[in-house]
Amino acid sequence: MDPPDHTRLRGLVSRAFTPRMVERLRPRVEAVTAGLIAALSEEGDLVSGFAYPLPVMVICEMLGVPPEDHERFQGWSETAARSLDPMLTAELISESGRSGREFRDYFRDLLELRRRQPGDDLLSALTRVEELTEGELLATCVLLLVAGHETTVNLIANGVLALVRHGLLRQAAERPRQVVEEVLRYDPPVQLTGRVALRDAELGGTPVPAGTAVVALIGAANRDPAVFPDPDRFDPGRTDPRRLDGAREPGRHLAFGLGIHFCLGATLARMEGEIALSALAAAAPRMELLDPAPPYRPNLVLRGLAELPVRLNR
Repeated sequence: MDPPDHTRLRGLVSRAFTPRMVERLRPRVEAVTAGLIAALSEEGDLVSGFAYPLPVMVICEMLGVPPEDHERFQGWSETAARSLDPMLTAELISESGRSGREFRDYFRDLLELRRRQPGDDLLSALTRVEELTEGELLATCVLLLVAGHETTVNLIANGVLALVRHGLLRQAAERPRQVVEEVLRYDPPVQLTGRVALRDAELGGTPVPAGTAVVALIGAANRDPAVFPDPDRFDPGRTDPRRLDGAREPGRHLAFGLGIHFCLGATLARMEGEIALSALAAAAPRMELLDPAPPYRPNLVLRGLAELPVRLNR
């Protein structure tokens, strides 16, 4: 979406994701993280036991979605994530349409409940915004819920995999902010994004006429040797710690996009990643992979593990 509609819609929800508002969530994120780690078995899947429930619980509380409903919307959310891919089968297109209708029906009922019984949550606040059409309101709710956890699940799981593989898990406890920036660069949760050229342009000697769909490969950009020396090396120390304060993009990567469409939830994702990875490193610094090549979900855009079997060695 372009301005002015994009500016209007983004402005309505951006206040809930400012650094100050996100920082208020820190104690709750830390408490949820500690509870999930305490409940982990010595051996098990870290995705279903930790990486998935943590961001789900956080975004549900922010929005005012009952956490016990996560099993209802898990399938819808997974379908929404797969439907972002550039090449879809007829079966997935049909499934996506059905899933989208069910997702919107769910939020339609929940928003009506919030109108009758408002709370201190984002959904209740959105029901009071008269400028939003019903379609915009429902689409925004689905977007916030899906984007608010699908990507962070991948950030946490991809981060654990990279750290354990390289024997660097302890660094997550010592310098969590640098670790998160390197995970975002090295194995970003979002691998590519689409755009449409608004005017005739030329890119790398290739003409791009106005109206042409363009796919930007974020994962490739984050390994550009002209920007990142030895780009295939996982190195949390490559981010200058002096850039971590005040810089919008301290790691110079494109994991959160760029410009007016810069990820609305970047501050929240970073905080969740730092808390999750540092707490895991402190609780289980000798964690081992039970599968050296864990399976990935069949997604192209949102790249993440289907499961991550580990032994904690606490």
